[in-house]
Amino acid sequence: MDNDGKVERVMLEVLRRLEDDSAGLTICPTDDHAYLLTEEDLLRDLTIFSDEVFDGEVTREPSAVVVKFRNGQTFRITVAEKL
Repeated sequence: MDNDGKVERVMLEVLRRLEDDSAGLTICPTDDHAYLLTEEDLLRDLTIFSDEVFDGEVTREPSAVVVKFRNGQTFRITVAEKL
C-alpha cells in the first residue's frame, strides 16, 4: 500500500473510532475564532495514530504515549503545552 493509501486508511480509522466512542472532535472555537486543543485531545489522537501506524504495543501514560516496538526499542512521546 502506498503512503497516500495508508494515511487515508488511518484517517478513516480515527474518524470511525471517534464516532464509535461518541467523543467527537473536541477542538472548540473561541470568541476570537482561534481553536483550543487540550492535552487529552492530542494524546487521544496520538494513541489512535500510533496504534494504527506502528508495528508494536501502544500504551497511554499521563501526558504521554509509549510505543514499544517488536525489536525491543521503546519510545515515550510526551505532550505538554508550551505557554
